[in-house]
Amino acid sequence: MKTSNKFKFMVMAVAALAAAACTDTWDEHYGNGSSPVSDKTLLQLVEESADLSDFLTVLQHTHVFNNNKPTEVTYAELLGSDQTFTVWAPKNGTFNVDSLLNECQTVAGDSMCGQHFVQNHIAHYISNNTATKSVMMLNDKYLDMENGTMHGVSYEPGRANEPAMNGILHVLSGEIPYIYNIYEGLTTLPEYAGIGSVFKKYEKLELDENSSIQSGIVDGNIVYSDSVLYRSNILFNTFDRINDEDSNFIMLVPEAQIWDKVYGEALTYFNYGNVNKADSLQQYYAGTALIRDLVYNRNVGCLHMADSVYSTSYVINDEEQRHVYYKPLAPGGIFSSTYVRDTMECSNGAIYNLYDWPFTPEQIYFYPVKTEGENVSLIREYSLCTYSVRSVVADSVSDNYLVISPQANNSQWRMTFQIPEVLSGRYDVCAVVLPRTVYDPNNRNWYPCKFKATLNYVNEDGTNGSYPFDEVQNDPYRVDTVKLGTFTIPVCSYGQTNPVVSLRLECSIAANQFRFNREMYLDCLYFKPNREEEE
Repeated sequence: MKTSNKFKFMVMAVAALAAAACTDTWDEHYGNGSSPVSDKTLLQLVEESADLSDFLTVLQHTHVFNNNKPTEVTYAELLGSDQTFTVWAPKNGTFNVDSLLNECQTVAGDSMCGQHFVQNHIAHYISNNTATKSVMMLNDKYLDMENGTMHGVSYEPGRANEPAMNGILHVLSGEIPYIYNIYEGLTTLPEYAGIGSVFKKYEKLELDENSSIQSGIVDGNIVYSDSVLYRSNILFNTFDRINDEDSNFIMLVPEAQIWDKVYGEALTYFNYGNVNKADSLQQYYAGTALIRDLVYNRNVGCLHMADSVYSTSYVINDEEQRHVYYKPLAPGGIFSSTYVRDTMECSNGAIYNLYDWPFTPEQIYFYPVKTEGENVSLIREYSLCTYSVRSVVADSVSDNYLVISPQANNSQWRMTFQIPEVLSGRYDVCAVVLPRTVYDPNNRNWYPCKFKATLNYVNEDGTNGSYPFDEVQNDPYRVDTVKLGTFTIPVCSYGQTNPVVSLRLECSIAANQFRFNREMYLDCLYFKPNREEEE
């Protein structure tokens, strides 16, 4: 919802009550040239209509809000002002007036009644054309007005286009249903409370400095005489603005019990131990990891849904092609009836209700972690060796690799690499070692490297730990992903600048072992998720 626009309107509406009378002639809008313009306001027309008394009562008890604060102005007074409106008034007996009046007893309820009911029946301009068109209401919702109906609700016979000096009144045979946008659905409806609570946690109001009116500077700070606020959420930067009314999204939304299950599982992979604000980090990254493949833009990532879709988190140059899903509508696809129970149409798209979870952790957050050997900035320390970076062109090798050369023929060199972005989960720890032919295709030195590795990590209580793996050697005839061992990392460093995990490689060739190479061509270190042994 474009809340800033609504707030700006409310400021104008309140100010309009004290403004001079309007001098525009409205014949061009709804007069026929021979009929005089009405001398009555919209409020007077509603007051004189016996079948609109319930609507009038709600208008008299619902207040205009300015920057999330109620003013003294009611919507009844607003319709008696010089502001121009089109009103679609539902007749008596077609909505629950008592429920709305009870809602208005609290500030939050008053605001809700205004947004969901009153503003849903009023537009801020003259509209007497009943042909097909989209009308933006005061609550920023775009509603379809076509052929004798307003968003599916029919006009009362002979009650359309009643002229007023400040607008037009249409009388409807029923209430216009309020349509949530996706963000409102998540944060309002109880069935989505689980995932909705994640969004609400990061919601806040921010000052629109360009639209606010400055009144001076006090103690070096700008003071505003009229502040215009807008609703923001840091999650919009990750999942797109699912509150925009002029967008067209699809969002997969799990039922509360499904969300609780997968969220609880995700929390175990984002354990930050005893670092500052560990709980906040854990909740933020676990929540965003689960949500980032739930949001899809129909206009961008869903143009060929029979074949594939990609979420709003997709990056076009991602070599791993993450956030892309094939055959989403086929049985077992993420949008199929295998997982989707039903859909809820929203004002900016649709919510697909998940009664089962369509993703595995490996698909959406428990990714392999690759530390390229040529990324020398991640070398923490080294001894008894030198290193250099070379380029190679091969399908099974990244563009560059690291050459670790011993200082002397018998040097037992060591080199320690920082491993960023690991989660608190179980990994197969591997080193991808290249044959010497990547540098010289005619090289016939087929001696393997023999080495061992030690994993360094941090425990949940903040203490340091280390785990030595058994001695291994590579296959010198191929690009070899050498498995060093399997280990469950207790504390993650995802999204942090200082990795808590490092891996030390150490040459382990004895002086009398001549059929081994002390020089290593290292493509990368590779942490492969391993949940099979966990399960």
